[in-house]
Amino acid sequence: MDKSKYRQSKKWKEFRHRVLLLHNHTCYICSIKKKKGMHIHHIDPSKYGSETLEDVVPLCSTCHKHIEWLLKRTKNKVDINVYTEKIKEIYLKSKDNI
Repeated sequence: MDKSKYRQSKKWKEFRHRVLLLHNHTCYICSIKKKKGMHIHHIDPSKYGSETLEDVVPLCSTCHKHIEWLLKRTKNKVDINVYTEKIKEIYLKSKDNI
C-alpha cells in the first residue's frame, strides 16, 4: 500500500478526524491536548488501510517520535500500554520534583 497516497484520501482524513474527536485531541501517552500537530499511531501496522478505532491511538509528535524509535529498536516488540505506563510514571516523578 502507498501510505502517503492513503493519507491523502478522504477515507483516511475522515477516520483521522473521528479518532481525534473521540480522544478529544489528547495524546494517549502524555495527555497533552493539541488541536494541531497530533499524529495517529497504528498499534498494529498490518492494519494500515483497514484500521478500526481500536487499532490506533492519537499521539503528540514527541511521543510518536519516541514510540517509533522504541519500536525500531525492539523490532516492533513493544506493548504501547506498557510503554505508556512507564512514560506516565516518569512524567509523574519529574512533575513531583519540580
